[in-house]
Amino acid sequence: MDDPGQYALVGRLAVAAAVMIAPTLCFLGLVRGLERLRDDDLINEWARTHGHERDVTDNDDLFAALTNEHGVDTGDSSSVRCAVCGTRNQADVTYCHGCQHQL
Repeated sequence: MDDPGQYALVGRLAVAAAVMIAPTLCFLGLVRGLERLRDDDLINEWARTHGHERDVTDNDDLFAALTNEHGVDTGDSSSVRCAVCGTRNQADVTYCHGCQHQL
């Protein structure tokens, strides 16, 4: 068997490390970018122009705020509360938006 030289071995280890670490760094960058998009001031400005006085990105129950804005009453039969996590879901969905449990 051919014995690789010291530089060839270091090169192979560098490529192996890059192949293992690069996808993780790309994923973390994507997650951080999506978090910044979620907390964008543009969303809050849009919400203020549509009658919300507070920041909607700080709201954990954004679904309830948006459905109330469009005339859907979240307390009647047009929404279903999940028995597992308690999240309100639209009546026509099959799975919970919070925990993915079948409704």
